[in-house]
Amino acid sequence: MNIGCVYTVDTYYQVDKPFSSATEIPFGISIIITVLEQHGHNVELFVITPETDLETTVSNYILTKNPKLFCYTAVTTQYWQVKRVANHVKELNDEIFNVLGGHHASLDSDQVIKEGIFDAICVGEGESAIIDLAENVANISTYNQINPINNLWYFDREKNNIIKNESASFRQDLDDLPYINRNIWDKWIDNPSDFPAILLGRGCPFKCTYCSNHAMAKLAEGKYTRFRSPENIIGEIENILENYENVERIYLEVETFGANRKASFAIFDMLADYNSKRTKPINFGANLALTSNFMSSEERCHELLTKAKEANLKTINIGLESGSERMRKEVLIRPKYTNDELVRFCNFAKGYDIKVIFFVLMGLPGETIKDYFETIRTARRAQPYTCYVSIFYPYLGTDLATEALNLGLVHARDLVTNDLSKAERSRAILDLDGFSSNRIRLEYIIFWFRVYYGHWPITKVAFKTATSFLKAYPYVYSKLLYLRNTFSILSNIVNYYSENKRTLKGYNRKFDNVIGTREDVIKE
Repeated sequence: MNIGCVYTVDTYYQVDKPFSSATEIPFGISIIITVLEQHGHNVELFVITPETDLETTVSNYILTKNPKLFCYTAVTTQYWQVKRVANHVKELNDEIFNVLGGHHASLDSDQVIKEGIFDAICVGEGESAIIDLAENVANISTYNQINPINNLWYFDREKNNIIKNESASFRQDLDDLPYINRNIWDKWIDNPSDFPAILLGRGCPFKCTYCSNHAMAKLAEGKYTRFRSPENIIGEIENILENYENVERIYLEVETFGANRKASFAIFDMLADYNSKRTKPINFGANLALTSNFMSSEERCHELLTKAKEANLKTINIGLESGSERMRKEVLIRPKYTNDELVRFCNFAKGYDIKVIFFVLMGLPGETIKDYFETIRTARRAQPYTCYVSIFYPYLGTDLATEALNLGLVHARDLVTNDLSKAERSRAILDLDGFSSNRIRLEYIIFWFRVYYGHWPITKVAFKTATSFLKAYPYVYSKLLYLRNTFSILSNIVNYYSENKRTLKGYNRKFDNVIGTREDVIKE
């Protein structure tokens, strides 16, 4: 059966190649695509931007391939786009079955299913459900004949009725899952060999209020935080390198590297052994869950950094989120650690030549301007390699989104229909006491000046500041991404030539000795 799969983005590198690197491949719909292909279905992937012409992409596919099923995924801020595509599909062929998965369908389930845009939604994990659904859709003449399938909710159009099926337990053995088909994404990526990511596990043991994990963990029975075996991870690394021989670095995607020391060390040891057998070792990056318990032992800290260095880990991402210890403890419910411990860890990491990157979140319910300046002071003290700065966006179904709604700071429907949703994490949508949306937006823009002035070249600070301003305008920012990457490529070529000029001249002289100089050739 022919099946269409849709992933949407607001900010993009180019319309026809929305991703600049392989890191941007999403895992959820990738595993859906892979298991569908393994069961004999022909899958076509569409990465849709706000500027994508649906007529020449989706419409053409439907008219020529006659698919019976379309699969979509969305977080809250992607919902407006998947609805646009789903409605377009139904207008062309009302018999095509539309199913939506992802965090938004799982966490705002009642609202999504009753809108009637999708014939079904997946609540929770979907790789088993989608196989059963595809088999049903392929063998029925009317959708009223679809069998009950765990984790799927149906919308019966004829009776205007909602059918909620039972939830299956969380999958416990992640090694049973296939390696995702990355090749299907290649046409949508400018450089498919650059920094592919591997998912090391699913779930998270922490209960951070702004994150969807605590809400997703309530959707089914069974252990929610699960890890793949080191052997299975190495197998996927080898699979990547077989298909993309120019890969030099790989990102290890996991919510809480370090939360389970035994599991983390086993992976580090396996990576170190794997790299020891390679002529050119692979560089890795990963997240780290920092805690006071971990930092209470300097020996333990150095043990992890030693193992990380041996595994050739070059970057570690840490979720600072807020430099206010009050905010981390009372509002965000983050793992416990002090700012002094964080700064100390950063200093240790620099001694191992490991770059630390902070995730920073601002404009949070309950945050004051004083709290925000504690974030600035902490980041300025630690001087991380860089920061990923975001303005808080309430994901429906999370505890902090519920808090924002209860406080009257935002309306639920604005989060999925308002134009602000098209600049996720780059525009302030909450007005806080003493920390207005305009001030939040200003601080988001000048964050780089406050943290890195005097440490970075002023040109770099200025560029980051300008970039932060433009991120609120996805169309314009997308053009900047394209220009930046284009000039980066040209710059790398120039730098390579400059660095190797002497060597190149030597090769040129040897070449001239063989065939003569340009003038000699012309004379002949």
